[in-house]
Amino acid sequence: MNEEKPEFTELVHNYIHAGKQFPEGTETAFLTVKKIGRFSEAGALDFGGGEYTEAGVEWLAPVKKKKEDSYGWWHLTAGTYHIEFNESLTLPEDRRLYLQIWGRAERNGASIPFRVLEKDHDPLITALTVGIPGIEIKENARLACLGFFD
Repeated sequence: MNEEKPEFTELVHNYIHAGKQFPEGTETAFLTVKKIGRFSEAGALDFGGGEYTEAGVEWLAPVKKKKEDSYGWWHLTAGTYHIEFNESLTLPEDRRLYLQIWGRAERNGASIPFRVLEKDHDPLITALTVGIPGIEIKENARLACLGFFD
């Protein structure tokens, strides 16, 4: 059965620019960076989940390169960071999407875990690993992409 896929604009909310984030002729959508934090306290995992705690996050402030700039930059050194995207997802029960790093970000030493998304996400978050020698990321930069997982 070849079921029609919903448009990304029906599933992805709080996007910044449809033309840049939902390229025509592709089945991908780009996600943009809202916040970046550094893990500051250890979380805890257990077998049953009753002792689960989330890791603490210290949010980093972006820095403007020039006073007149509208947006700032995060200057990240090698390490692992907590990313919150601007976008959120509303997924029907029968839809799955994959989340992966955008090729340009990967070529600059950044990576995120490949994930299959099967439920709503608000906020949509992931871990970002930055390699040596680090990376600069501007507020609202495209970092990851979504695709339909058939």
